[in-house]
Amino acid sequence: MAIAHTDFYRHENLVRKSIQIPSTQHKELKALAVELDSSLGDVVETIMELMQQDNYQQLKSAIMQKRERELSSSLNYSLDEAYAYLGSLPETLEDAQFFFEAGHEGMVA
Repeated sequence: MAIAHTDFYRHENLVRKSIQIPSTQHKELKALAVELDSSLGDVVETIMELMQQDNYQQLKSAIMQKRERELSSSLNYSLDEAYAYLGSLPETLEDAQFFFEAGHEGMVA
């Protein structure tokens, strides 16, 4: 994810915000700039302008969908690990079943 810094620097009488881009995205953006025969700054600036014109709605939606997918994937992985661990310990499952049934009987009685 790109990080915009509030500090500004001057270059050839232009004022621009500095942006840190992780190396994987930097490589992808750089490749896109080469493909478009443009500079990395122009590519990022144009992307930002397009997002502003769309009032960031598509960007917000895409970010939310990505977060939901990552969260879902992370939770599924954690649950899979937990089930695999519990499945490898039959006595744990037997104990869990015993305590569940005992608790259920206590609630019913």
